[in-house]
Amino acid sequence: MANNCLRITHQGDTIQLSWQRGQAAPRFADTVTFEHPFNQQALTDLRWYLEEYLRFPYGLAPDNAAKIEQELQSWGEQLFELVFRSSEKAREFFQAATYDGLHNCELVITSDDPTVLNLPWELLYSPGDRQFLAPTLAGMSRSLSEYAVRAEMPPLPQDKLNILLVIARPYGEKDIALKTIARPLLDS
Repeated sequence: MANNCLRITHQGDTIQLSWQRGQAAPRFADTVTFEHPFNQQALTDLRWYLEEYLRFPYGLAPDNAAKIEQELQSWGEQLFELVFRSSEKAREFFQAATYDGLHNCELVITSDDPTVLNLPWELLYSPGDRQFLAPTLAGMSRSLSEYAVRAEMPPLPQDKLNILLVIARPYGEKDIALKTIARPLLDS
């Protein structure tokens, strides 16, 4: 489970990076102008590589894939520059995350623009560390907005407690009887 969080928040034509260490209040870097880092051809090539090449890796496909593989690092560096080298605070936040261990940090991307959420954030490449960040991070997630979706719930009954009990029985009839496991809970 991640202790720390780097959050990229996109609004309009700007992004803002924030850093939260443990339960401390998040700290915010300055907002910077967001410019889409990839042209349409790069996105088309990446989609082909990830979605179609694996289904049919024959003929000219390996040659095309090799060209795209050479571009992955530079695309990741462009994305890294946009987010973590956009301001002094952003650099500081990334250094803090690295110092605490990226394996203890989750990266969260928040936006109301699906094209921003659809960017290949997994390609983030740190030139200083010479590594893609995604395998090192504790997790990576995308969210449409910071506002939680709230559904109206009817008032819960106050006179009873409902419990859903799920019991794994991988060996079917050879497992311990269902009642043997459930009875002590019901008696309590």
